[in-house]
Amino acid sequence: MFRYWFLTIYVVVSFLKSMRHLYDHELTDPRISYTKRMQLIHEHAKTFARGCIDQSGSVMTIHQHKKLPDGPVIYMSRELDPVTTTLLIGHLEKPFAFFAKPHLFRYPILTQWLQKMAVIDQHQPDAQLLEEAKERIMSGQSVLLSEKDTTLAEALAEEFVCPIIPIETSGTERLLTGKIVKRLRPVNVDIHIKAPMMVNDYVQKRA
Repeated sequence: MFRYWFLTIYVVVSFLKSMRHLYDHELTDPRISYTKRMQLIHEHAKTFARGCIDQSGSVMTIHQHKKLPDGPVIYMSRELDPVTTTLLIGHLEKPFAFFAKPHLFRYPILTQWLQKMAVIDQHQPDAQLLEEAKERIMSGQSVLLSEKDTTLAEALAEEFVCPIIPIETSGTERLLTGKIVKRLRPVNVDIHIKAPMMVNDYVQKRA
């Protein structure tokens, strides 16, 4: 219970601080590359996300099976609930775009951050989602998708010769419990960043 309230206070204070960071990014030299801009923006997002997880007192362990290649990749996670997405924002190496539910774009400060991070509104036809994901990869940004978007991921990987990086997490389902009164619990959380796979190998392994 107390950890949950500490998390709430942390989120409020962080959002207030984020207004200054948003202003700073408005002053960023427009001549810098898209990739560099994304790295600067995601550093703030990482700090915020890691702070949220730290409030639980949990122990994070990252298992990276192989060094990631240069350029954009397609991260694939079994599922992407809010806790898992926050965890991955804080601990994956490459800045990435992901799909977010429409209601998240209703909050002014959060909306500005989502737009700067190039997050994609998932309430769109599949063809439009694919086009937006293509734009991110062509700009040099990675993409995080869930396994329910496997068809989209394989299409992107084939068109752009982009490696797919399977991600497995454990422990996140125990971080936040309770339907009415929320409780943060200290747990052991593991992130397994699998070796990069080209689309043909990924399809064969999934079959």
